[in-house]
Amino acid sequence: MKALLDRVLKNDLCSGCGMCSSVASDDALRMRLNADGYHRPALNPAYRDKEIADAPTTGAFAKSCPALNLDIRPYKSKNYHPIWGEILDTLKGYAADDEIRQAGSSGGVISALAQYCLDRKLVDGVIQIQASQQDPLENVAIISRSRQNVIASSGSRYAPASPAEALRWVAMSTEKYLFVGKPCDVAAVRQMQAHNPRLKENIPYVVSFMCAGTPSLHGTEQVLEKLDAKREDVTAFRYRGDGWPGLTKATLKNGEARTMTYNDSWGKVLNRHLQTRCKICPDGIGEFADIVCADGWEGDEKGYPSFEEREGNSLILVRTPNGRELFRNAEADGVVKAEAFDTGSIFAIQPFQYYRRTTILPRLWAMKLLMLKTPSYKGFELGKGMREIGLYQSFKAFTGLLVRRKKIKRRALETA
Repeated sequence: MKALLDRVLKNDLCSGCGMCSSVASDDALRMRLNADGYHRPALNPAYRDKEIADAPTTGAFAKSCPALNLDIRPYKSKNYHPIWGEILDTLKGYAADDEIRQAGSSGGVISALAQYCLDRKLVDGVIQIQASQQDPLENVAIISRSRQNVIASSGSRYAPASPAEALRWVAMSTEKYLFVGKPCDVAAVRQMQAHNPRLKENIPYVVSFMCAGTPSLHGTEQVLEKLDAKREDVTAFRYRGDGWPGLTKATLKNGEARTMTYNDSWGKVLNRHLQTRCKICPDGIGEFADIVCADGWEGDEKGYPSFEEREGNSLILVRTPNGRELFRNAEADGVVKAEAFDTGSIFAIQPFQYYRRTTILPRLWAMKLLMLKTPSYKGFELGKGMREIGLYQSFKAFTGLLVRRKKIKRRALETA
Protein backbone atom coordinates (compact mmCIF):
# COMPACT_ATOMS: atom_id res chain seq x y z
CA MET A 1 0.00 0.00 0.00
CA LYS A 2 2.95 2.32 0.59
CA ALA A 3 3.95 2.01 -3.06
CA LEU A 4 0.45 2.95 -4.17
CA LEU A 5 0.43 5.98 -1.89
CA ASP A 6 3.83 7.04 -3.20
CA ARG A 7 2.48 6.89 -6.74
CA VAL A 8 -0.52 9.02 -5.76
CA LEU A 9 1.50 11.65 -3.92
CA LYS A 10 4.41 11.87 -6.36
CA ASN A 11 2.02 12.45 -9.25
CA ASP A 12 -0.07 14.96 -7.28
CA LEU A 13 -3.25 12.90 -7.72
CA CYS A 14 -4.52 12.83 -4.13
CA SER A 15 -8.00 14.27 -3.54
CA GLY A 16 -7.58 14.23 0.24
CA CYS A 17 -10.69 12.09 0.86
CA GLY A 18 -9.09 10.28 3.84
CA MET A 19 -10.07 6.74 2.88
CA CYS A 20 -6.46 5.50 2.99
CA SER A 21 -6.08 6.56 6.63
CA SER A 22 -9.23 4.66 7.56
CA VAL A 23 -8.12 1.33 6.07
CA ALA A 24 -4.46 1.41 7.09
CA SER A 25 -3.35 -0.41 10.22
CA ASP A 26 -4.09 1.35 13.52
CA ASP A 27 -2.57 4.84 13.40
CA ALA A 28 -0.21 4.17 10.49
CA LEU A 29 -1.63 7.06 8.45
CA ARG A 30 -3.25 10.31 9.45
CA MET A 31 -4.55 13.10 7.24
CA ARG A 32 -2.55 16.27 7.74
CA LEU A 33 -2.52 19.72 6.18
CA ASN A 34 0.60 19.97 4.00
CA ALA A 35 2.65 23.03 3.04
CA ASP A 36 0.48 23.60 -0.04
CA GLY A 37 -2.64 23.80 2.12
CA TYR A 38 -4.21 20.43 1.20
CA HIS A 39 -5.08 17.34 3.24
CA ARG A 40 -2.64 14.53 2.51
CA PRO A 41 -1.88 11.20 4.22
CA ALA A 42 1.14 11.34 6.53
CA LEU A 43 2.96 8.18 7.57
CA ASN A 44 3.53 7.53 11.25
CA PRO A 45 7.35 7.22 11.62
CA ALA A 46 6.81 4.02 13.63
CA TYR A 47 5.59 2.37 10.40
CA ARG A 48 8.50 3.45 8.20
CA ASP A 49 9.84 -0.11 8.06
CA LYS A 50 6.53 -1.94 8.54
CA GLU A 51 3.58 -2.77 6.33
CA ILE A 52 0.60 -0.51 6.84
CA ALA A 53 -2.00 -2.88 5.39
CA ASP A 54 -2.36 -6.56 4.54
CA ALA A 55 -2.57 -7.84 0.96
CA PRO A 56 -6.41 -7.98 0.72
CA THR A 57 -6.73 -4.45 2.08
CA THR A 58 -4.05 -3.18 -0.29
CA GLY A 59 -5.90 -4.79 -3.21
CA ALA A 60 -9.19 -3.22 -2.14
CA PHE A 61 -7.49 0.15 -1.72
CA ALA A 62 -6.05 -0.02 -5.24
CA LYS A 63 -9.55 -0.50 -6.65
CA SER A 64 -11.21 2.08 -4.39
CA CYS A 65 -8.87 5.06 -4.06
CA PRO A 66 -10.25 7.83 -6.35
CA ALA A 67 -6.69 8.91 -7.13
CA LEU A 68 -6.03 5.48 -8.65
CA ASN A 69 -9.33 4.22 -9.97
CA LEU A 70 -12.90 5.27 -10.70
CA ASP A 71 -15.13 2.64 -12.29
CA ILE A 72 -18.74 3.69 -12.78
CA ARG A 73 -19.65 0.62 -14.87
CA PRO A 74 -21.31 -1.38 -12.06
CA TYR A 75 -23.71 1.52 -11.44
CA LYS A 76 -24.81 2.21 -15.03
CA SER A 77 -28.07 1.30 -16.75
CA LYS A 78 -30.05 2.41 -19.79
CA ASN A 79 -30.71 5.66 -17.90
CA TYR A 80 -27.05 6.70 -18.15
CA HIS A 81 -26.47 10.18 -19.56
CA PRO A 82 -22.97 10.74 -21.03
CA ILE A 83 -22.72 14.17 -19.38
CA TRP A 84 -24.83 13.94 -16.21
CA GLY A 85 -24.50 10.26 -15.36
CA GLU A 86 -27.08 7.77 -14.12
CA ILE A 87 -30.39 9.57 -13.53
CA LEU A 88 -33.72 8.16 -12.41
CA ASP A 89 -35.29 11.52 -11.56
CA THR A 90 -34.24 15.11 -12.26
CA LEU A 91 -35.86 17.53 -9.84
CA LYS A 92 -35.64 21.02 -8.47
CA GLY A 93 -36.67 21.64 -4.88
CA TYR A 94 -35.92 22.72 -1.34
CA ALA A 95 -36.28 21.82 2.33
CA ALA A 96 -39.75 22.44 3.72
CA ASP A 97 -38.21 23.48 7.03
CA ASP A 98 -37.41 27.21 6.68
CA GLU A 99 -34.49 27.10 9.13
CA ILE A 100 -32.82 24.23 7.28
CA ARG A 101 -33.47 25.87 3.90
CA GLN A 102 -31.94 29.14 5.11
CA ALA A 103 -28.86 27.45 6.62
CA GLY A 104 -28.08 25.37 3.55
CA SER A 105 -25.92 26.45 0.62
CA SER A 106 -28.83 26.18 -1.80
CA GLY A 107 -32.20 24.68 -0.90
CA GLY A 108 -31.09 22.71 2.16
CA VAL A 109 -32.21 19.38 0.66
CA ILE A 110 -29.18 17.39 1.87
CA SER A 111 -29.59 18.66 5.42
CA ALA A 112 -33.33 17.95 5.27
CA LEU A 113 -32.69 14.36 4.15
CA ALA A 114 -30.09 13.92 6.89
CA GLN A 115 -32.55 15.11 9.52
CA TYR A 116 -35.27 12.90 8.04
CA CYS A 117 -33.05 9.81 8.24
CA LEU A 118 -32.31 10.57 11.90
CA ASP A 119 -35.94 11.32 12.79
CA ARG A 120 -37.24 8.14 11.13
CA LYS A 121 -34.38 6.12 12.65
CA LEU A 122 -33.24 4.98 9.24
CA VAL A 123 -29.71 5.68 10.48
CA ASP A 124 -28.06 6.22 13.84
CA GLY A 125 -25.80 9.01 12.66
CA VAL A 126 -24.80 11.19 9.73
CA ILE A 127 -21.16 11.25 8.67
CA GLN A 128 -20.39 14.73 7.43
CA ILE A 129 -18.04 17.70 7.67
CA GLN A 130 -18.14 20.54 10.15
CA ALA A 131 -15.91 23.52 10.89
CA SER A 132 -13.24 22.65 13.43
CA GLN A 133 -13.80 24.11 16.89
CA GLN A 134 -10.03 24.55 17.23
CA ASP A 135 -9.61 26.40 13.92
CA PRO A 136 -12.77 27.75 12.21
CA LEU A 137 -11.06 27.75 8.81
CA GLU A 138 -10.43 24.00 8.85
CA ASN A 139 -12.81 21.06 8.53
CA VAL A 140 -13.24 17.91 10.59
CA ALA A 141 -15.25 14.74 10.01
CA ILE A 142 -18.02 14.26 12.56
CA ILE A 143 -21.04 12.05 13.20
CA SER A 144 -24.18 14.16 13.58
CA ARG A 145 -26.92 12.71 15.76
CA SER A 146 -29.09 15.79 16.34
CA ARG A 147 -30.82 18.59 14.46
CA GLN A 148 -28.37 21.03 16.02
CA ASN A 149 -25.38 19.20 14.56
CA VAL A 150 -27.00 18.77 11.15
CA ILE A 151 -27.68 22.50 10.90
CA ALA A 152 -24.20 23.34 12.21
CA SER A 153 -22.77 21.20 9.38
CA SER A 154 -24.88 22.80 6.65
CA GLY A 155 -23.44 25.18 4.08
CA SER A 156 -20.50 24.62 1.76
CA ARG A 157 -17.00 24.41 3.21
CA TYR A 158 -14.55 25.41 0.48
CA ALA A 159 -11.46 24.01 2.18
CA PRO A 160 -9.78 20.59 2.47
CA ALA A 161 -12.06 17.97 4.01
CA SER A 162 -11.57 14.24 4.61
CA PRO A 163 -14.90 12.66 5.61
CA ALA A 164 -13.80 9.18 4.49
CA GLU A 165 -11.56 9.13 7.57
CA ALA A 166 -14.78 8.16 9.34
CA LEU A 167 -14.82 4.76 7.64
CA ARG A 168 -12.55 3.61 10.46
CA TRP A 169 -15.36 4.26 12.95
CA VAL A 170 -17.93 2.59 10.69
CA ALA A 171 -15.86 -0.59 10.37
CA MET A 172 -15.85 -0.96 14.17
CA SER A 173 -19.52 -0.12 14.66
CA THR A 174 -22.86 -1.91 14.50
CA GLU A 175 -24.68 1.35 13.79
CA LYS A 176 -26.00 2.57 10.46
CA TYR A 177 -24.99 5.84 8.86
CA LEU A 178 -25.84 8.27 6.11
CA PHE A 179 -22.60 9.40 4.45
CA VAL A 180 -22.43 12.93 3.04
CA GLY A 181 -19.36 13.99 1.08
CA LYS A 182 -17.81 15.37 -2.06
CA PRO A 183 -18.05 13.18 -5.17
CA CYS A 184 -14.52 11.79 -4.67
CA ASP A 185 -15.31 10.98 -1.02
CA VAL A 186 -18.50 9.21 -2.07
CA ALA A 187 -16.70 7.30 -4.83
CA ALA A 188 -14.12 6.08 -2.29
CA VAL A 189 -16.89 4.88 0.04
CA ARG A 190 -18.94 3.22 -2.69
CA GLN A 191 -15.96 1.44 -4.25
CA MET A 192 -14.67 0.28 -0.86
CA GLN A 193 -18.15 -1.06 -0.02
CA ALA A 194 -17.72 -3.49 -2.90
CA HIS A 195 -14.83 -5.08 -0.96
CA ASN A 196 -16.09 -4.67 2.60
CA PRO A 197 -19.54 -6.10 3.50
CA ARG A 198 -19.50 -4.30 6.86
CA LEU A 199 -19.22 -0.91 5.18
CA LYS A 200 -22.00 -1.79 2.77
CA GLU A 201 -24.31 -2.86 5.58
CA ASN A 202 -23.48 0.04 7.88
CA ILE A 203 -23.78 2.81 5.27
CA PRO A 204 -27.18 2.30 3.58
CA TYR A 205 -27.35 5.84 2.15
CA VAL A 206 -24.71 7.88 0.34
CA VAL A 207 -25.48 11.48 -0.61
CA SER A 208 -23.28 13.99 -2.43
CA PHE A 209 -23.28 17.44 -3.98
CA MET A 210 -21.83 18.72 -7.21
CA CYS A 211 -18.29 19.93 -6.63
CA ALA A 212 -16.16 22.37 -8.59
CA GLY A 213 -13.01 21.34 -6.73
CA THR A 214 -11.23 21.59 -3.38
CA PRO A 215 -9.31 24.85 -2.83
CA SER A 216 -6.15 24.98 -0.78
CA LEU A 217 -6.49 26.55 2.66
CA HIS A 218 -4.20 29.24 1.26
CA GLY A 219 -7.21 30.37 -0.77
CA THR A 220 -9.16 31.00 2.42
CA GLU A 221 -6.19 32.89 3.84
CA GLN A 222 -6.24 35.09 0.75
CA VAL A 223 -9.95 35.75 1.29
CA LEU A 224 -9.12 36.88 4.83
CA GLU A 225 -6.47 39.22 3.45
CA LYS A 226 -9.05 40.83 1.18
CA LEU A 227 -11.37 41.15 4.18
CA ASP A 228 -8.51 42.77 6.12
CA ALA A 229 -8.95 40.15 8.84
CA LYS A 230 -6.18 38.35 10.71
CA ARG A 231 -6.53 34.59 10.98
CA GLU A 232 -5.85 34.62 14.73
CA ASP A 233 -8.76 37.04 15.22
CA VAL A 234 -11.33 34.85 13.45
CA THR A 235 -13.72 32.97 15.75
CA ALA A 236 -16.11 31.70 13.05
CA PHE A 237 -15.91 31.42 9.28
CA ARG A 238 -18.76 30.63 6.90
CA TYR A 239 -18.02 30.10 3.23
CA ARG A 240 -21.68 30.05 2.17
CA GLY A 241 -25.17 29.46 3.45
CA ASP A 242 -27.47 31.51 5.69
CA GLY A 243 -29.19 32.53 2.48
CA TRP A 244 -28.67 31.62 -1.15
CA PRO A 245 -25.96 31.73 -2.28
CA GLY A 246 -25.07 33.36 1.03
CA LEU A 247 -22.15 35.54 1.96
CA THR A 248 -18.64 34.52 2.88
CA LYS A 249 -18.46 35.70 6.48
CA ALA A 250 -15.61 36.03 8.96
CA THR A 251 -16.66 36.73 12.55
CA LEU A 252 -13.93 38.32 14.66
CA LYS A 253 -13.17 38.21 18.38
CA ASN A 254 -14.61 41.67 18.85
CA GLY A 255 -17.93 40.53 17.39
CA GLU A 256 -17.45 42.31 14.07
CA ALA A 257 -18.48 40.44 10.93
CA ARG A 258 -16.72 41.00 7.62
CA THR A 259 -18.35 39.68 4.47
CA MET A 260 -17.73 39.05 0.79
CA THR A 261 -20.11 37.92 -1.92
CA TYR A 262 -20.02 34.34 -3.19
CA ASN A 263 -19.06 35.61 -6.63
CA ASP A 264 -16.06 37.47 -5.20
CA SER A 265 -14.88 34.74 -2.79
CA TRP A 266 -15.36 31.65 -4.93
CA GLY A 267 -15.33 33.27 -8.36
CA LYS A 268 -12.26 35.48 -7.88
CA VAL A 269 -10.17 33.81 -5.18
CA LEU A 270 -10.92 30.27 -4.06
CA ASN A 271 -11.34 28.66 -7.48
CA ARG A 272 -7.79 29.72 -8.36
CA HIS A 273 -6.37 27.44 -5.66
CA LEU A 274 -7.76 24.06 -6.76
CA GLN A 275 -5.69 20.92 -6.36
CA THR A 276 -4.47 19.05 -9.45
CA ARG A 277 -6.79 16.06 -9.03
CA CYS A 278 -9.81 18.35 -9.30
CA LYS A 279 -8.72 19.61 -12.70
CA ILE A 280 -8.88 16.11 -14.20
CA CYS A 281 -11.96 14.90 -12.30
CA PRO A 282 -14.67 13.29 -14.44
CA ASP A 283 -17.08 13.12 -11.52
CA GLY A 284 -17.77 16.56 -10.13
CA ILE A 285 -21.42 15.55 -10.49
CA GLY A 286 -21.44 12.80 -7.83
CA GLU A 287 -22.18 9.76 -9.98
CA PHE A 288 -21.61 7.23 -7.19
CA ALA A 289 -24.21 8.74 -4.84
CA ASP A 290 -27.80 7.68 -4.24
CA ILE A 291 -28.80 11.34 -4.48
CA VAL A 292 -26.74 14.35 -5.53
CA CYS A 293 -27.70 17.99 -5.10
CA ALA A 294 -26.41 21.21 -6.61
CA ASP A 295 -27.31 24.87 -6.82
CA GLY A 296 -30.50 25.28 -8.83
CA TRP A 297 -29.37 28.64 -10.11
CA GLU A 298 -31.80 30.83 -12.01
CA GLY A 299 -30.45 32.43 -15.15
CA ASP A 300 -30.02 36.12 -15.89
CA GLU A 301 -31.17 37.79 -19.11
CA LYS A 302 -28.23 36.18 -20.97
CA GLY A 303 -28.98 32.72 -19.59
CA TYR A 304 -25.96 32.72 -17.24
CA PRO A 305 -26.56 31.69 -13.61
CA SER A 306 -27.46 34.68 -11.45
CA PHE A 307 -25.91 34.89 -7.97
CA GLU A 308 -28.32 37.43 -6.50
CA GLU A 309 -29.60 36.55 -3.03
CA ARG A 310 -32.95 34.74 -2.95
CA GLU A 311 -34.67 31.76 -1.35
CA GLY A 312 -32.62 28.65 -1.95
CA ASN A 313 -33.35 26.01 -4.57
CA SER A 314 -31.52 22.75 -5.16
CA LEU A 315 -31.05 20.83 -8.35
CA ILE A 316 -31.63 17.19 -7.32
CA LEU A 317 -30.50 14.13 -9.29
CA VAL A 318 -31.82 10.84 -7.96
CA ARG A 319 -29.44 8.15 -9.16
CA THR A 320 -30.42 4.85 -7.52
CA PRO A 321 -33.63 3.02 -6.54
CA ASN A 322 -32.49 3.33 -2.93
CA GLY A 323 -32.20 7.07 -3.34
CA ARG A 324 -35.55 7.29 -5.08
CA GLU A 325 -37.30 5.49 -2.24
CA LEU A 326 -35.66 7.75 0.36
CA PHE A 327 -36.48 10.95 -1.51
CA ARG A 328 -40.07 10.00 -2.31
CA ASN A 329 -40.76 9.04 1.30
CA ALA A 330 -39.26 12.30 2.53
CA GLU A 331 -41.35 14.19 -0.01
CA ALA A 332 -44.53 12.33 0.98
CA ASP A 333 -43.86 13.17 4.63
CA GLY A 334 -43.52 16.87 3.77
CA VAL A 335 -39.81 17.15 4.52
CA VAL A 336 -38.79 18.26 1.03
CA LYS A 337 -40.69 19.90 -1.78
CA ALA A 338 -39.75 19.26 -5.39
CA GLU A 339 -40.95 19.38 -8.96
CA ALA A 340 -39.69 17.76 -12.15
CA PHE A 341 -36.88 19.51 -14.00
CA ASP A 342 -35.73 19.01 -17.59
CA THR A 343 -32.42 17.13 -17.68
CA GLY A 344 -31.55 18.94 -20.88
CA SER A 345 -31.68 22.25 -19.00
CA ILE A 346 -29.02 21.34 -16.42
CA PHE A 347 -26.38 22.89 -18.66
CA ALA A 348 -27.96 26.33 -18.23
CA ILE A 349 -27.59 26.28 -14.44
CA GLN A 350 -24.40 24.20 -14.14
CA PRO A 351 -22.23 25.34 -17.10
CA PHE A 352 -18.96 24.70 -15.25
CA GLN A 353 -19.80 21.05 -14.66
CA TYR A 354 -20.73 20.67 -18.31
CA TYR A 355 -17.50 22.25 -19.52
CA ARG A 356 -15.27 20.24 -17.18
CA ARG A 357 -16.97 16.94 -18.00
CA THR A 358 -16.68 17.46 -21.74
CA THR A 359 -13.00 18.49 -21.58
CA ILE A 360 -11.64 15.80 -19.24
CA LEU A 361 -10.34 13.57 -22.02
CA PRO A 362 -8.06 16.20 -23.63
CA ARG A 363 -6.80 17.15 -20.16
CA LEU A 364 -5.90 13.51 -19.53
CA TRP A 365 -4.09 13.38 -22.88
CA ALA A 366 -2.08 16.43 -21.85
CA MET A 367 -1.08 14.72 -18.59
CA LYS A 368 0.06 11.66 -20.50
CA LEU A 369 2.04 13.81 -22.94
CA LEU A 370 3.88 15.21 -19.92
CA MET A 371 4.63 11.64 -18.81
CA LEU A 372 2.46 12.08 -15.71
CA LYS A 373 0.41 9.27 -14.20
CA THR A 374 -3.37 9.62 -14.28
CA PRO A 375 -6.16 7.73 -12.52
CA SER A 376 -7.91 4.92 -14.38
CA TYR A 377 -11.41 6.09 -15.37
CA LYS A 378 -13.81 3.43 -16.63
CA GLY A 379 -17.32 3.75 -18.00
CA PHE A 380 -17.68 7.54 -18.02
CA GLU A 381 -18.10 7.83 -21.81
CA LEU A 382 -15.69 10.76 -21.91
CA GLY A 383 -15.27 10.48 -25.67
CA LYS A 384 -18.93 11.35 -26.18
CA GLY A 385 -18.50 14.43 -24.05
CA MET A 386 -15.45 15.56 -25.99
CA ARG A 387 -17.28 15.16 -29.30
CA GLU A 388 -20.07 17.33 -27.94
CA ILE A 389 -17.78 20.18 -26.89
CA GLY A 390 -15.96 20.24 -30.22
CA LEU A 391 -12.38 20.42 -31.43
CA TYR A 392 -11.65 24.05 -30.54
CA GLN A 393 -12.70 23.78 -26.87
CA SER A 394 -10.94 20.42 -26.58
CA PHE A 395 -7.71 21.96 -27.88
CA LYS A 396 -8.04 24.87 -25.42
CA ALA A 397 -8.43 22.43 -22.53
CA PHE A 398 -5.44 20.40 -23.74
CA THR A 399 -3.11 23.39 -24.09
CA GLY A 400 -4.44 25.02 -20.92
CA LEU A 401 -3.38 22.08 -18.80
CA LEU A 402 0.05 22.00 -20.45
CA VAL A 403 0.56 25.69 -19.61
CA ARG A 404 -0.60 25.26 -16.00
CA ARG A 405 1.68 22.30 -15.40
CA LYS A 406 4.61 24.26 -16.85
CA LYS A 407 3.90 27.11 -14.41
CA ILE A 408 3.66 24.68 -11.50
CA LYS A 409 6.99 23.11 -12.42
CA ARG A 410 8.63 26.54 -12.74
CA ARG A 411 7.34 27.65 -9.31
CA ALA A 412 8.58 24.40 -7.78
CA LEU A 413 12.07 25.00 -9.21
CA GLU A 414 12.07 28.59 -7.96
CA THR A 415 11.20 27.56 -4.40
CA ALA A 416 13.51 24.51 -4.31
